[in-house]
Amino acid sequence: MSGLVATAPATAPDPLRSGDWYPSIDLTEARAVMRVDGTVTNERLTECIALAMSAVEDQLDAWQQQQVALGRATLVEVPSKIIAGTSRLVRLYRRAVYASAQAELIERYRDVDTTHAGHKHADTLDSTIDDYRRNVRYAIRDILGRPRADVELL
Repeated sequence: MSGLVATAPATAPDPLRSGDWYPSIDLTEARAVMRVDGTVTNERLTECIALAMSAVEDQLDAWQQQQVALGRATLVEVPSKIIAGTSRLVRLYRRAVYASAQAELIERYRDVDTTHAGHKHADTLDSTIDDYRRNVRYAIRDILGRPRADVELL
């Protein structure tokens, strides 16, 4: 049996930083958590993660400013449960970043196969993309301490 197996790139890129307040994102760890293989180059992954960090942080900007005003110099300093040695808020931040990047990657790679089966598969990915976008919203709302859904009676 022969085939092509994509493996992760041999060199690990430096972690991505977005200032000193948010934790850096280790791309090797992100690749493992997101289950991203070598078909996604380090450059593509870096771009997706960097844009995801920007989008998530934009949504948390006002909250971050409140935390800084309370004397918290980093996300780690915001009181939170510690789960497996890591702040719950740090885990939620990473989840939001990873889910945003995963949605972006799927959107970019879904049109590679243009056969009928490829189109059918791409249609099934729409719900996966929506799931990742939902996970971004949930993680951000959990960080903010807000309910995951707003419901109004008409």
